[in-house]
Amino acid sequence: MRASLRRVVYDIVEPGSKPYGLAVAFDRLSIIVILASIACAVIATEPSIGSDWQRDLTDAEYGFGAFFSIEYALRLWTAPEHPLLAKLGRWRSRVELAAQPLLILDLLGVFPFILMIAAPQRHETILTLQVIRFFRLARYSPALATLGRVLISEWRALVASGVIGLGMLLVAGTVMHLIEHDAQPDRFGSVPAAMYWAVVRLATVGYGDVVPVTPLGKIATGAVIVAGLIFFALPVAIIATGFLSEIRRRDFIVSYGMVERVPLFAGLDAAAISELASMLKSRKLPRDAVIIRKGDDADSMYFIANGEVEVVLPDRTVQLHQGDFFGEMAVLGRTKRNATVIARQPCELLVLDAADVLKFIEQNPRVDAAVHEAMAARRQPPQPS
Repeated sequence: MRASLRRVVYDIVEPGSKPYGLAVAFDRLSIIVILASIACAVIATEPSIGSDWQRDLTDAEYGFGAFFSIEYALRLWTAPEHPLLAKLGRWRSRVELAAQPLLILDLLGVFPFILMIAAPQRHETILTLQVIRFFRLARYSPALATLGRVLISEWRALVASGVIGLGMLLVAGTVMHLIEHDAQPDRFGSVPAAMYWAVVRLATVGYGDVVPVTPLGKIATGAVIVAGLIFFALPVAIIATGFLSEIRRRDFIVSYGMVERVPLFAGLDAAAISELASMLKSRKLPRDAVIIRKGDDADSMYFIANGEVEVVLPDRTVQLHQGDFFGEMAVLGRTKRNATVIARQPCELLVLDAADVLKFIEQNPRVDAAVHEAMAARRQPPQPS
């Protein structure tokens, strides 16, 4: 009983474990609480709102802190249910989970609550930890999580670009010190002083509080501005390229896992699954969405990764569930759609273009035989009850 309850709780508190129901509600509640706690912490620093409001906003932290504490405890308790940690045992899995970056962020999110009880005078520390809660959104935002992985994977290239930028800063500051120190000793009298100007110019923000007055200094300023534009394009390109590669890698992993769950492909080797995953497109559809309309051109075949669909035939309706597929008859027969297909639950579908269907089936005879067997079974008239 305890294990089954723990599994249910895991499916609720772990983002992405179950795509619908209580899990979605809990994810949305967590996001709201995170944003509300940050908003209350920031607004509480504004003296114009009055002491009563400040006290109420501060008191709200106790509620937020209690929520984060319970959430953290539930994540540790359900660690043995994590697919990657289940083999480690109850306590080791919890230790491993607690050492992960997201769980460390969760623990930091609990600290303001603890400090408000144990050391309420530490206002600066409490505020800092409250603001750090923003980064907990990485658990619920694939974009933030992807960006974090990109920064980690591309850190060497980013450090190298930082070294280049530091070199440019040093050279620009030294050159302007040599050019302008006689004309403006108060602003360019030393290399460190000139480096402030170099930072402003390389960043091309142009505050205007420190400007060259000599002709040679103005020429050097133009060169530094152009160099700054070129330099800042370097880390942007590194992050953008890494971001795109990470998204493609994540989509491939998701598609691979979904393909493995389809019984039709259960006997395929890793190479064939990888090839198929690279051709598939993932689609999420809400309840009652029309996936296929009768009479449409047959441009793709569909596999159900999650959810349930209803095939509306002239004489009956057919329910299809996770692991089933549809749309293959019109694709293989090169005809118009002969049925309408409607999502009866929120669905995750894998879509394979018609040309890829024909190519893949031709290369995998076992899949070809299974598809035609299923097609033959569906053509059979329903047995009378």
